[in-house]
Amino acid sequence: MSAPLFFAVLMVLVFAFGIAMFWQESRRMQHPEAIYGVEDSIEFIWESLDEDKLGLKKSDVRRILEWEMHYLQQPELWEQDGPPIVGGEAAARFTQEKALEAGYPYEPAQIYGVMDLQAAYLEAIGAVGEVVDLEE
Repeated sequence: MSAPLFFAVLMVLVFAFGIAMFWQESRRMQHPEAIYGVEDSIEFIWESLDEDKLGLKKSDVRRILEWEMHYLQQPELWEQDGPPIVGGEAAARFTQEKALEAGYPYEPAQIYGVMDLQAAYLEAIGAVGEVVDLEE
């Protein structure tokens, strides 16, 4: 095979590979995945809180989210309450109980304030789906 022919075939392959990668990336962009980032959610919530920050520190926001996630990820904690709901009353109650046990007396308004903004973050990243009828 001559050098010019080899070079031409190589260029065609590189060009075809580039087109395939571009096509694959464009398909991925049509169906973006919602990726929950703990640090991103904390920043979103922190920046969305009013000027008084509900009397919380950033570490408090993290702690509230961690306890809620612990609740949501442990079926034995929510089985009796029914399907777990992000920001739901059972998750908030569990979070407040854990906070009190650890010496952090968060008020319900503080916990619900963080959880409401977490729901807003989930909506903002496209992680919230259609409303589900739990009665069926």
